[in-house]
Amino acid sequence: MLKPEDFASLYKDLESAPARFDCGKKCSPFNGGVPFCCDTGWVVPIAYRPEWAFLQKRTRLWHEFRPRSGSELKMVDEIDEKENVFIECRGVQHCERHNRSVSCRTFPYEPYFDTKGNLLGLVYNRVMEDKCYLVDRHRIVTRGFLSSFLRFFGRLIEKLPEEKELYMGQSRNYRRLMSRRKKPVVVLTLDGPWRAAYRGGKLIEPWTRPDPPESRYRPKV
Repeated sequence: MLKPEDFASLYKDLESAPARFDCGKKCSPFNGGVPFCCDTGWVVPIAYRPEWAFLQKRTRLWHEFRPRSGSELKMVDEIDEKENVFIECRGVQHCERHNRSVSCRTFPYEPYFDTKGNLLGLVYNRVMEDKCYLVDRHRIVTRGFLSSFLRFFGRLIEKLPEEKELYMGQSRNYRRLMSRRKKPVVVLTLDGPWRAAYRGGKLIEPWTRPDPPESRYRPKV
């Protein structure tokens, strides 16, 4: 069972930044100076209920997200309120990095599982793939972040076993999505990026193609 006090140590496994530079400086010029992932007009962080209880005792940075439109109200209504809660911070200018939520620390990455339940690496959450600079730039992510990310999710699953089934399902959906798009499933591992099979999900071969050049980054807004 996951408890609020567990997050004091769990957060320590997510202190490494995904890149050696401030990726927010890449996208914020296209969004009024605010990184897209820090703007709840684009994406809203979701927290585990025990995590929310932990943050409420630790900081005044966060409050529960208040829907401002019909689509946002529908989004809030669709989650299991016993398990999760949408939250919103006071704004990027007030960011307390040590009090960021799990969703803030991990975005835009998700754990990747094969069909046998093996945690193999990271893939991208593509909810803002046309805005986030990190998506599909496979070699930017640091080894320190990869290591801490995998360690965190290994520990999280021990305390919350049902999360493994959730992410195994999301990994299957990810393979289907990329198959329909006729694009490779690239998994970020400690040995570098690898291509994975659409069926079964196992790693096939190292991914050797170069990342997209800087000049191709033009977010759609």
